Amino acid sequence: MTDRPDHPAIARLRVELDAAWKGMRTLAEVDDDLRERIIAELRAAVPDVAGRAAHEAGEAAAVAEIRRFADDDVDGSESSTCEIWGEIVDTASVAATAGRA
Repeated sequence: MTDRPDHPAIARLRVELDAAWKGMRTLAEVDDDLRERIIAELRAAVPDVAGRAAHEAGEAAAVAEIRRFADDDVDGSESSTCEIWGEIVDTASVAATAGRA
């Protein structure tokens, strides 16, 4: 383990993933129109931040952070919510590795 603090881009990615994960847990509580808007926002925002984090802090650090969240289940949620969460973290991983030549 290292004593140096996380790169700011990784800290931003962590905050975005945490907010998205918490948002996924509340989807059942909102009406369908708002639910679709939330999902669309998460599908766009999380990969965007992941790609930036990989560019600024390195692919390995970004992918490792995404994997930490990918392993978390959206407890008590319906299977479609878990599926959406899986798609979001998968897309974020793709965005984080897109810079490879």
